[in-house]
Amino acid sequence: MNFLRKYWQDLGMLVALAVCIYLIVSGSGIPKITVMLWLSFVAILVHQFEEYRWPGFFGGLFNALIFKSGQPDRYPLNPQSAMVINLVIAYVFYLLPLLYPNVIWLGLAPMLMGFFQLIWHGIFANLKGRTFYNPGLFAVVFLHIPVGGWYVHHIVTQGLATATDWIAGTVYFVIAVYILIIKGNMWMKDPNTRYRFSSQQLGPYKPKGM
Repeated sequence: MNFLRKYWQDLGMLVALAVCIYLIVSGSGIPKITVMLWLSFVAILVHQFEEYRWPGFFGGLFNALIFKSGQPDRYPLNPQSAMVINLVIAYVFYLLPLLYPNVIWLGLAPMLMGFFQLIWHGIFANLKGRTFYNPGLFAVVFLHIPVGGWYVHHIVTQGLATATDWIAGTVYFVIAVYILIIKGNMWMKDPNTRYRFSSQQLGPYKPKGM
């Protein structure tokens, strides 16, 4: 478990690389909508690597900037809760649509989460920190948004999405954000946890003396 807790984001990049090789080797043998779903999965893995490995200081930003925590190395987000939440998001929420690529609402929800990330990383966090960049924004701009835009364009122009798909996809997205991100962080917060972010993961939000 300690190995996974320390390297889960790095393993994710290896998975992303393997997926990209698979897509290149398979070429046109994969249905277009399945390719989009695979690329969306790659996007979240890159996103997580950017947040927690390089530059990797999302933990510090989340705790110190957003929650004004006096213990930014462990509260409310800590390495254990970050790992659990992100693994479920990537390997359940983003991977599940690949089992049912023709269930449009199931694939639409992760795309909507990608669009939501632009609001969070591109606007909210940057305004809060008075910055132009924060960990995760690169993946949002260069992966989530293009892939999500391609997916939406495809399902609209091909007439694949019904009103029910849009409603169900939006509801599923909102529920996933609430349970996995909002409630997930609250359920696993612990000011006395032994799991702490490193100096690198705190970045510019590292308290003086640490």
